[in-house]
Order: sequence, then C-alpha cells, then structure tokens
Amino acid sequence: MYETKITVNGKEIPIRFGAYVMKCIADEGVKLSELGELIKDNPFDIIPKIFYYGAVNASEGRRGEGISLNDIYDWLDEIPGGLFSEQSQAIIKLFTDQMTEGVPKVEKEVHAKKKQ
Repeated sequence: MYETKITVNGKEIPIRFGAYVMKCIADEGVKLSELGELIKDNPFDIIPKIFYYGAVNASEGRRGEGISLNDIYDWLDEIPGGLFSEQSQAIIKLFTDQMTEGVPKVEKEVHAKKKQ
C-alpha cells in the first residue's frame, strides 16, 4: 500500500495514495498528461495539494475532518529542506510509484547503424 504518516503541530496525519487522489487532482481540472509540467512549473502549489488529497484519502470516510491544506504547508515549513527534503521526496516517490505500478514500461528499440 502507498501510505505513510507525517506529524504536524503535534498531530499525526496519515497519507495514502490511490485512485481517489487521482480523482481529486482531476477535479481540480488537472489532466494526468499535464501533471508533470505542473510539478515543474509550480511544485509549491500542486505537490502540497497531492499530499493533502492523500491525507483526505486516508481519513475516515474520506471526509478529511481535522485536516487542512495549511497543515501540509505547516509540515513543509517545519521540516528541514521543506518541499525538497528527503521526507517530502519519499512521499512524492510513494505517489509516483502508485501512479506507475503495473503500467508496462516502453522499451525503446535500439537500432545499430550498419557500416558501409
């Protein structure tokens, strides 16, 4: 399972990635094909939202009670390195692993150039 926990302002917040998180991202108007570009353009907007949707997904009944996007930003502000910390990068890896598990890898065919 693609889950972890973070501690923010003394409260433990579970984060779980799955189809519901992808639905929330799509509800924001983000196409899956655009996600990588959005992460490159403004990681400080989309990545905390992804973490937040993971926290909502892990909450009881997916209601997100007692969890806010500000909790995620507070956590990022508290940890050394913030968005680029090892902890944050590990959560991003969980998210990307969840998205790509089971997707066939496309292997590029290598053609050797014949000598003449």
